[in-house]
Amino acid sequence: MLEIKRFERKYFEDVRQVCVNTGPEQAKTDPDEKEKLLAVYCDYYCEQEPENTFVLVDEADTAQGYILCAENAKAYCKSFAPYMQKLRKYGIGSCVIPYGEQIIYRFFCKKYPAHLHIDINHEFTGNGNGTRLMQTLLEHLKNKGVKGVMLIVGAHNTAAVRFYKRNGFKILCSIGGGTAMAKEL
Repeated sequence: MLEIKRFERKYFEDVRQVCVNTGPEQAKTDPDEKEKLLAVYCDYYCEQEPENTFVLVDEADTAQGYILCAENAKAYCKSFAPYMQKLRKYGIGSCVIPYGEQIIYRFFCKKYPAHLHIDINHEFTGNGNGTRLMQTLLEHLKNKGVKGVMLIVGAHNTAAVRFYKRNGFKILCSIGGGTAMAKEL
């Protein structure tokens, strides 16, 4: 049986591996693409907001999935600067998506101050694990008094959009290849 646990530092490399496993194919073979992916979608949350990160662990206590969150978009945008510096060494193109996401977060942050990312290794999807992770985070955020959460998903990722809708998220807007979705808590 898979269990949901609060993130601990011992899960850091497992979480990074899940991020790579579920990311673009190029990140699996190109070390630079891997580091860019981890800088944008993983490391900040585990290092700066570990209290808002939960992991799905197997019987061997290995993380097979995660949900991570920045609970305050304005604070996140300020604190993300060192991670943006990491990205700049790969060229300005590496900063386009994170800057774009920050603009969207700032635009909607009054109503939806938090944002999240969720990923699960493929062999552990489809059994309600994503919903359990989502419910754990949403309850955690409610208990902290956070009034709303949002995310950005690839517009072409119809399975993920359906998952978020089943979990009470609504579409805010679509821009470029992304769809912003949100839920009031």
